[in-house]
Amino acid sequence: MASMAHSREATAFDPTPLLSTRVQRYAPGAIRRLLPLENLPGMISLVAGKPNPEVFPFEKITLSLKGSKKEIVLTREDGLTEGLQYGLPGGNPDLVKWFEDFQCELHGIDKSQGWTCCIGNGSQELLHRTFHVLTDPGDPVLIETPAYPGVVGFLQAENYKLVQAKTDRHGLDPFELERSLSQWPENQPRPKLLYTIPTGSNPTGRSCPEWRKIEILRLAKRFNFMILEDDAYYFLDYDDGSNGKPRSYFSLEREVNGETGRVIRFDSMSKIVSAGMRLGILTGPLPIVKNVIKLTENINLQPSSTTQILALALFRHWGHAGFLEHCARASDFYRQKRDVFAAAAETHLKYRATWDVPTAGLFFWLTLRLPPGEDTFELLSKKGLERGLLAIPGVAFMPDNRKTHQLRASFSLITEEQAYEACRRIAQLVDDAWGDWVRQFPSGRIDKNGLSNPSTTVSA
Repeated sequence: MASMAHSREATAFDPTPLLSTRVQRYAPGAIRRLLPLENLPGMISLVAGKPNPEVFPFEKITLSLKGSKKEIVLTREDGLTEGLQYGLPGGNPDLVKWFEDFQCELHGIDKSQGWTCCIGNGSQELLHRTFHVLTDPGDPVLIETPAYPGVVGFLQAENYKLVQAKTDRHGLDPFELERSLSQWPENQPRPKLLYTIPTGSNPTGRSCPEWRKIEILRLAKRFNFMILEDDAYYFLDYDDGSNGKPRSYFSLEREVNGETGRVIRFDSMSKIVSAGMRLGILTGPLPIVKNVIKLTENINLQPSSTTQILALALFRHWGHAGFLEHCARASDFYRQKRDVFAAAAETHLKYRATWDVPTAGLFFWLTLRLPPGEDTFELLSKKGLERGLLAIPGVAFMPDNRKTHQLRASFSLITEEQAYEACRRIAQLVDDAWGDWVRQFPSGRIDKNGLSNPSTTVSA
């Protein structure tokens, strides 16, 4: 592996030439672009049709935290009014500032590098907006495969050309990616985006090591594409720490390429604070963030003010250190559940399936040892329901909808007893599939695979 550049001076890559045609048709919101000016001294605002807070029925909101006797009380005087009112399309300024300071501390970057944050109603919304900002329907997009179906779904609906970026047990493969881009037809536009979940990938649970991120960053500069770093499971990392936590693409970019601005990072509070609060954070170059905010102004006005003021009160109470302590406790909780499921799989699925123990996240990616031609979609849709088992078949994670022997199993909510029973039922499905396959052949017939006595019991 070649040595990294360690230049102190980094250039800021300007992504503006990569902006989509459609985002340029949007104008800034006529009302919300004026809202920040309302706070100027002496300003009388006749701009927004804001309701008068005197008619709001809420007097205060009290938050009681687990493991603490202290309560957080929000009143009209200390934030509740703002939390019940219309807000800015990019998010509550104090919450945005909290996350900007946090990203500086966590990823070892500084604000001079031309980036900022904005808030969305979940990272899924921010992902959709970012694709809207940088691509037009029908464009080619590099997508890590197996792929998160929440992104595949809206890309397929708009007829994108989904270019599968291959993965292995160590995550995204930079060598396969380089081969694909090097062989790209000269008369066709190359992809402008690579979408990846580098930590605890959904569905595989695999994480991309730092050395691979370095190679992928170099490819991004060489082939002029942006990296969408969807790191929803970043804080649920089960590594024992002996090798150190791999740095993010966002953290590595300046050191590797001597530039900043190609990485757009997405963080989610869903897995560690609350999924129902719908709180996502986008961190990226100013031109991208400004255009995402422009879309929000025109589509749904803003992220939830109430959610943001609750989150801000919590994060101020914790501070950065307290937030990370909470994340560590959540990670320990899920690590134990992962280990239980791994033990259950070892007990019931050995010789019937293969898997890698996930390094982060909430999922096991099981490859079942099924008969030729069998598919987990058919197996789970029919026999799975009969056996009382629900899981996601592998085809849901394949942009080309190809048949697979894989399934995704989530271990986040099930008990130890349920983990063992679930794996036992998966084993039954595999055995049933082989039993059905064997019964296709007359007794004693030798088929092309050399099955000499298919009427006997097959142990998968």
